[in-house]
Order: sequence, then C-alpha cells, then structure tokens
Amino acid sequence: MKQNHKKIKIYSEALCNSVDTFESFQSIKSSLYELTVLSKKDLTINTFIKSKSIDSNQKMNIFTEAFNEVFDKNLLDVLLVMIENDDMNLLIDINKSFIVLAKEKLNIAYVEVTSSTDMDSNAKAELSSALSDITKKKIDINFSTNKDLIGGLKIKIDDMLFDSSLKTKLENAKSKLIGV
Repeated sequence: MKQNHKKIKIYSEALCNSVDTFESFQSIKSSLYELTVLSKKDLTINTFIKSKSIDSNQKMNIFTEAFNEVFDKNLLDVLLVMIENDDMNLLIDINKSFIVLAKEKLNIAYVEVTSSTDMDSNAKAELSSALSDITKKKIDINFSTNKDLIGGLKIKIDDMLFDSSLKTKLENAKSKLIGV
C-alpha cells in the first residue's frame, strides 16, 4: 500500500509539473475525468487496460493511437508510463492527488454553486468573477440546480459552505419557532 502512495505521488507530481496555466490544468483535469469515466463505463476498455495477456508495448501503441490527438502530450506520456508499469489501477487516486497539487500550485478554488433555477451565462460569469475577486483565486466552478431549494443559492468554496437558500432559511425559522 505504501508503494502505491509513492507511485501516486510521483505520477501526480509529474502531471502537476506539466501544468502552468489554468487552461492546461482544466485540459488535463477534464481528460483524466473522461478517461476514468470511460474506463468505469466501458467494460471493453477496462478489460483492455487491466489485461495481463496483452503486452504492455502493444497497449502503449494502441493507447497512443487512440489518444494522441485528444490528450495533452504530457498527460499521454504519464499515462504511457503508467501502462508500462501496470499502474492504471491507480488512475482515480492520481487524478485526485493531481487536482489537489495543481490547485495549490496555480491558486485555484473549486466552487460548487447550486441554485433553484438555471442561471443564465451572464449571471454565471458575474458570480464566477465576483468569487474570484473575493477569494483572490482562479475559480474552477460547477453549476447545478436543485428545485428543492425554492430560492437562493448554496455556494461551496473548497471546504466552506455558504447557504442562502430559502429552504434553509425556512428550516431555521421553523427550528426557532418550535424551540429545537
């Protein structure tokens, strides 16, 4: 297990060293996410990656052909080393570790915004800009909707949650009224 932690650290640091802009971070993050989703969803790809009967050189050639035009060169290089060393089973943990390291390196905050209705692109851009100004960080933002909120927003910035939803305000008022 300790050996896996060392490998995860080495691979994620290699990926982190290859990103120097928010855009390159987003590109690698997105590609890693899509690859992990694809390997979970598609049994053929998952079997191919984990197969012991297919030579690692053959896997590397197929992988290069399939992803050479799609993936960042540095990401592809790291993935090829992982294939060569039979470490693709560490992909999810490497992805998580890479995101943590890159966020720190590039001063990025991860933000989840949940609203009761869809926000238009101008509102999203304004909110993202305001959050960037407030946090003094670049914002990696994800928007979602939840009709149960009734109104308002829930904004999670890294580990802090700001809840201005009408649902929460009503629940708080109810608790005060009944003395709970």
